Amino acid sequence: MRQTVNIDLQKQKEAEHRKIVEEYFRLIGQQKFNEGLRFFAPDCKTHNPYFSGNMETLTNAMAKVSKEMTGKASNAEFAVKHILADGDLVAAYTQLIGNRLKPSEGGLRQVHLFRFESSKIAEYWDVTQQLTPEMPNAAGAF
Repeated sequence: MRQTVNIDLQKQKEAEHRKIVEEYFRLIGQQKFNEGLRFFAPDCKTHNPYFSGNMETLTNAMAKVSKEMTGKASNAEFAVKHILADGDLVAAYTQLIGNRLKPSEGGLRQVHLFRFESSKIAEYWDVTQQLTPEMPNAAGAF
């Protein structure tokens, strides 16, 4: 009985964390980058090797990239492809296409990993792949 209760509590926490990540990406898709910062602990550790600092620094960089891509084409599209939750970790696979009418022209694919403490994201990793027209594998990396 006790094990069943623990499993149910874990599944409930995983569902809660997953919803937080879904809401975070909903805001990202709406270009409301700074609003998503509320899901991160103030001392959240980030592991993006290209940006020093905190989530605010990384969020500003994300907003800049998004603005550059949408500036090139009004048909830009951001999509969450998959979200997986396991304990205090949530993984998400996202795609930013510069022009949804011509997806072969490129964009970004990303895998994001979030580690939660309570209901806040305490640690964040992201792995980004630039998509280019000359990539030989039509199935892509994911």
